[in-house]
Amino acid sequence: MRLEYWHAEQNGLVRCPVTGCHHIGTVITKTHLRLEHGLTRDEVQNQFGFPKKVHKLNRAEIEKMIEQKNSGVKA
Repeated sequence: MRLEYWHAEQNGLVRCPVTGCHHIGTVITKTHLRLEHGLTRDEVQNQFGFPKKVHKLNRAEIEKMIEQKNSGVKA
């Protein structure tokens, strides 16, 4: 049986692969793809590929990025 959605691995998130879409979640459903983009999952996969993993940052990583940004240092 084929799943009705693309899903993230445990404790992760995925981003919709459609260019310009900022949908992030634990799943990307066929309903999202059809309603938001007017495409089937196969059409999205052929045109844009699979969803990409989104790295969750912890508080220390976020604070480090803010410090680097404020000091002008690139990550």
